[in-house]
Amino acid sequence: MPTSAETTTPQRGADGKAARRTRIVEAAMNLADEGGYEAVQMRAVAERSNVSLGTIYRHFASKDDLLLAGLAGWVHILRRRLESESVSSGGAADRLADVLGEAASAAEGAPVLMGALVTALSTTDPSAAQYKLYIDSEVGEMIVAAIGAEPGIDAAGVARVVGHVWLSAITRWVGGLAEAGSVEAELRHAVKMLIPTRTGS
Repeated sequence: MPTSAETTTPQRGADGKAARRTRIVEAAMNLADEGGYEAVQMRAVAERSNVSLGTIYRHFASKDDLLLAGLAGWVHILRRRLESESVSSGGAADRLADVLGEAASAAEGAPVLMGALVTALSTTDPSAAQYKLYIDSEVGEMIVAAIGAEPGIDAAGVARVVGHVWLSAITRWVGGLAEAGSVEAELRHAVKMLIPTRTGS
């Protein structure tokens, strides 16, 4: 999982402000990748990004906001990359399973960072809602695009269910309740259960 990609999230400003915002998010993601959720302290983010604490708080209410902004950027970039790659020649189930498999592999490549992001996702702070909604939208659109225009499939419904499975599988994995590779396995199983075999053959 890349930790230094430019985020595509709400509240984009002028070029200078956008650059500072990106630098702040990159610093938070890199700290999380190195030391997990607890390593993302606002003062450490300020030092790493070479901005003042006041500047950080003008952009983000908390470290959860920071991390979710980073996750939003990563999901956006992942979606664009997967949609630009050649898709499987199989049916909807094959296409979706392949996309989800790549996404799961990318996430499982950064277990410490993913643990921090899952912790941030559990926040109940209303200020984080904008990022959660953006992430849900990007994941949903990625899934719908992978399914394509196949008759007889409720693509939006599949996207909702797969999104829930994805979060549950990631949470179990980072919490030590499931082994490496389990996220991809759970997602592929969900696709198999949700999309009739005849459309994926």
